[in-house]
Amino acid sequence: MNGPVKLISLLRPDRPVKAWKTFVTMQAKRHLPGLKRLVFNEVLPMNVRTGTQDTPTFVAVVEAWFADETGANALAASIHAHGDAVQLFVEALLIHDRGSRPLPNKIMVTLKGLSHLTREEVQAHWRGRHVEVGMVEHNGGDFLQLYYQNHVIATDQPPGSPSDYDGMPEFWVDPADLALIGQDAPVMRAIAQDEALFADKAAIVTMMVDEQELFTAPGTPRGWPVV
Repeated sequence: MNGPVKLISLLRPDRPVKAWKTFVTMQAKRHLPGLKRLVFNEVLPMNVRTGTQDTPTFVAVVEAWFADETGANALAASIHAHGDAVQLFVEALLIHDRGSRPLPNKIMVTLKGLSHLTREEVQAHWRGRHVEVGMVEHNGGDFLQLYYQNHVIATDQPPGSPSDYDGMPEFWVDPADLALIGQDAPVMRAIAQDEALFADKAAIVTMMVDEQELFTAPGTPRGWPVV
């Protein structure tokens, strides 16, 4: 990995979320080399699709941007030594930004490709045909305010394991807009049909999160978008 690196760490509930946040906050104060921005996303205990209470698979998701891999590797090692987590080194692609601020609710989703596809094939379909279906053919930008795709470059997970993810979409949507779009809406049906061509439905974890920006380096703009 050469140049800027983004690290995503999905934190498991072997430690309480408050303990994880305290630990991650301390890491931000360590002056990790090249750290530009660090965000702690606390996963809310709810099912995004039904709105009911749910026990989350992960209690938080950390996003950290670095100038190069040195600091990213250091943070990943510290998190690994502290507790159970899934570490993803990713390339972040900005897909859509309506430009409205402040941003509404943030949703993060795990993506794992079908077993007969390579990571490269999964990611190519995701950023190509899948974006065309949702954003161009069915006007997904009408309800998505901000949308990123995080394409996995490397991970600490065993190849082929359930958490060997190929990517993570993240998007911001107003609950009022989301409530108007049910699973039977044309856009949702089209997205689901195309998703079935490349994504393992059983590996999808959908998380609504409370985003907390813990660190921004001098000279780095706060908030989104981060490119």
